[in-house]
Amino acid sequence: MKTKLLLLLLTTNFLFCQVTDVLTDFNSAGLSNLTFKSNYIYFNSYVQKKVYRIDHTFTNPTVELVYQFNENPNFVYIENDILFVGVENPFKTYKIDLNTDELNTELIANVAGPMVKINDDLYIGQYSASKIVKINLTTSLQTDVLVGYKPNFFTVHDNKLFFTSNYTNALYKYDPSSGILDTILNNLNYASGIVMNEALFFICESSVSSISIYSNPGFQFENLFQLPANSWPNGAILVGNDLFFVQTIAGKISKMPINTFLGNSDFLAHDPKIKIYPNPSTEVINIDSKYFFEKYSIYNNEGKLIQNSTITNNKINVSELPKGQYVLMLDKHSNTFLKN
Repeated sequence: MKTKLLLLLLTTNFLFCQVTDVLTDFNSAGLSNLTFKSNYIYFNSYVQKKVYRIDHTFTNPTVELVYQFNENPNFVYIENDILFVGVENPFKTYKIDLNTDELNTELIANVAGPMVKINDDLYIGQYSASKIVKINLTTSLQTDVLVGYKPNFFTVHDNKLFFTSNYTNALYKYDPSSGILDTILNNLNYASGIVMNEALFFICESSVSSISIYSNPGFQFENLFQLPANSWPNGAILVGNDLFFVQTIAGKISKMPINTFLGNSDFLAHDPKIKIYPNPSTEVINIDSKYFFEKYSIYNNEGKLIQNSTITNNKINVSELPKGQYVLMLDKHSNTFLKN
């Protein structure tokens, strides 16, 4: 298994890819979540206590106000023509019928967090209460589903609930029909948005400004999309062939085609003009290259970022790494090494 994962790493695109900024006018406004219906992407502004929408098919979309709240909206989710909004201070979840001329809120729960609808039930997670509840949208009956977990983000696929917890840095799958809970992935880097289609599973890992891609099914590591430092990607959604996501610190909504993750001819592996030594290493790796590299990243054989920093005097200190095999990324160039 480790050999297979290492081979995946060596054919992976660890690089800065083309990103299109869809909206750039909401700097420091507390953008955190996206949802969509038809051509419209809905998003929240925690600071402004508002929910907005834009037509993503326009190059320079006009921002339209959907609703002004008294509380701070932090979660948005659309199913059919109903917009669900989770607010904080205090925690509440409202629903808004988008088919009506005059939009009004209806309180449906005194919890708030990530949301998905499965059959007739709306599942809501609340991190602070360490639980996931379900609310039957026909009878309004509220039931605790999972207690003791701190959920951050939800997505649904094949009537299964997938959720992340930044308390455990793990991804879980819950089957409502059987009540079985499985741990799918561990050692995540502050997962702040998950979404999937029939072939791929995407995780925004905010603390390292990257989006990791796994196969679906199987959840084998496939690829990594690296954003500029401090981008803090968040709240990803798939609309057609585009992945939309928030860059929270920059206050932007951005997108990129998902085929970007499926291969790139610019990626270079094992460039003979780059030598690293000693290999194996116990303390320091030296870089011998005609290229100049300012920064580096080190990934383990599961594709997780372990260490990144600035290169000093063509040397990298690896003394604190556990023994094992790693991939050293220098710009778009990969090199494997052993730490003894």
